[in-house]
Amino acid sequence: MAFVFILALLDALVIIVAFAGAYFFRFDLLPMFPGIGRPPFEPYLYPLPVVVVLWLTILKALGLYDRRARNFGWDTIFALLGGVLLGSVFLGAVGFIYRGFSYSRLVLVVAAVFAFMGLCVVRAVAVYVRGYLLKRGVGAKRTLVVGTSVAAKELCRRLLNGPASDYYLVGVIGAGGGETEEGCKVLGDLEDFFDVVACEKVAAVFFGGDVPDQVLLDLVLECDIKGVEVRMLPSTLELMASKVYADEALGVPVFALRQFRLTGFNRFTKRAMDVGAAALLLAVFAPAWALIVLIIKLTSPGPVLYRQVRVGQDGRRFEFLKFRSMRQDAEAETGPVFAKANDERVTLFGRFLRRTSLDEVPQLLNVLKGDMSVVGPRPERPYFVEKFASDVPRYVERHKVKSGMTGWAQVNGLRGNTSIARRVEYDLYYIENWSLLFDLKIILRTLGQVISGKGQ
Repeated sequence: MAFVFILALLDALVIIVAFAGAYFFRFDLLPMFPGIGRPPFEPYLYPLPVVVVLWLTILKALGLYDRRARNFGWDTIFALLGGVLLGSVFLGAVGFIYRGFSYSRLVLVVAAVFAFMGLCVVRAVAVYVRGYLLKRGVGAKRTLVVGTSVAAKELCRRLLNGPASDYYLVGVIGAGGGETEEGCKVLGDLEDFFDVVACEKVAAVFFGGDVPDQVLLDLVLECDIKGVEVRMLPSTLELMASKVYADEALGVPVFALRQFRLTGFNRFTKRAMDVGAAALLLAVFAPAWALIVLIIKLTSPGPVLYRQVRVGQDGRRFEFLKFRSMRQDAEAETGPVFAKANDERVTLFGRFLRRTSLDEVPQLLNVLKGDMSVVGPRPERPYFVEKFASDVPRYVERHKVKSGMTGWAQVNGLRGNTSIARRVEYDLYYIENWSLLFDLKIILRTLGQVISGKGQ
C-alpha cells in the first residue's frame, strides 16, 4: 500500500512537470511557431489539480495501482500509453467545449509525450528500487512454506534465487520427511507449525499439495483466525482450471480464486464512463436519432420505441428500449422467441437498423437511468432467464453486473439464436477479467462490426 501511495505521488509530480514543461517548451523554446504570442501561465496552472486527479483516476482504472504496479514491462508500457491517450482525449474535448480561454493544442500534445516518457521512467526506477528492498526483506511479507511437493520446492527456489516479490522466505516446514530445496532453512515439522509462525512473525503461508487434507483444514482455519495470509500450491506444476490464477511475481503456479473486480472504485469508474459516453452520444447525434424516429413513423404503423421487460443486475427487472424494427405485435402468434436471420417479421427499414445496430441506440437512455452499462452481458426476458437458469450451469452469475448494450459474447459472434452455454462462458470470462482496457477493446470491436455490417 505504501508503495502504491508513493507511486501515485510520483505520477502526480510527473504530470504536473509534464504540463508545466510543455507550456515553456511551446512558448519559450518555440516562440516563432505560429500562434498568438505568449499567454499567461496562470490559466494553465489553475486546472492542474483537476488534471492530476483525472489522470490518476484513469491510471487507477487501468490497473496501474494494483497488480500491474509491481512489475514493469510491455503490459505496463501499453497501459500507460492508453491512460495518457484517454486523459489527453478527455482534456482535448473539454478544451474544445470551454470558451473562457483558448488553450494551445500543441501544449496538450507535448504534455502527453512528456507525461508518457516520465511515467515510464518513474515506473522503471520505482520497480527497481522496490525489488532491491524486497530482496532484503524490507516491506516484504515474512513467508513460510509448508510441504515438500515439487511445487513447494520450486517456490522455495524462486523465492531465494528468483526476482523480487512481495514474499520473503523465512524457512520451510517439512511434511512427510522429504528433503527441501538446498538453501532453504528447515524450521521443523507440521507439529511445530504454530510455534514457528509465532516465533518467526510469519505473515503468509504457502501450503504444498502433499499436506494431508484434515491437517491442512485445521491449519488453514487457525491461520484465518490469526490473520495469516494463506496460499495453496498445486500438487503438480500444471494449472488445471480457468477459475484460478498464478501469482506472476513469483513465477510459480500459486492457486487463488479469481475475485469479482467490479466493486468499489472500479464500479464507480465504469459508471462514470457509462454516463459520459451515453450523454455525449445522445447529444452529438441527436439529429440522426430524430431522423430515425421520423422514418420509423412514416414507414410502419405502431410506436417508435419497442419496450420490453428484461432482467438486469441482481435479477432486477427493467424496461428495455429499442427502436422498433419489426412489425407491431410481432410475437402475438408465436410467443417469446429469438429473432432469426431473414426474419419475415422485420420491416424494410428495420433490416437497416438491425444490420447497423442502430436499433440499439435508445438503450443509451437505459444506461443513463442506471439499468444498463455500455459493456456487459446482454439482458434477457424473464421467460428465458427462468428457462436458462435451470438448464445452463452458472447462468445466474451473469447478473452480478449490469447488462450491456454490447458484450464479449456478442463481439465473438454469439448473438440471437446461438448457444446459450457458450454465451454464458464468454459473459463469465468478461466478469472475472473485467478492466477498463477490456471494455475499450469490446467497444472498438463492436464499432468495427457495425461499420462492416456484421453487427446484426
